[in-house]
Amino acid sequence: MFSLALILYLLFILCYTAFAAALVYHVRKYTVPEDPSHNLMIPFIALSLTLISISAYLFSRIPWEQLWL
Repeated sequence: MFSLALILYLLFILCYTAFAAALVYHVRKYTVPEDPSHNLMIPFIALSLTLISISAYLFSRIPWEQLWL
C-alpha cells in the first residue's frame, strides 16, 4: 500500500511542478514587465514550496504499517 501511495504522491508532485513551471514560463515570456502578475510569481513559488514541504512531512507521518486493505 505504501508503494502505491508513494507513486501516486510523486506523480501528483511531478504534475504540479510541471504545471507551475509552465505557468511561470508563460508569465515571464508572454506578459509585459509592468503586468502585476510578475510580482505574484515569487509568493506563488514560495507558497508552493511551503505546501509541498508540509505535504511531504505529513505523508511521512502516516503509520503505513497499521493501514491495511
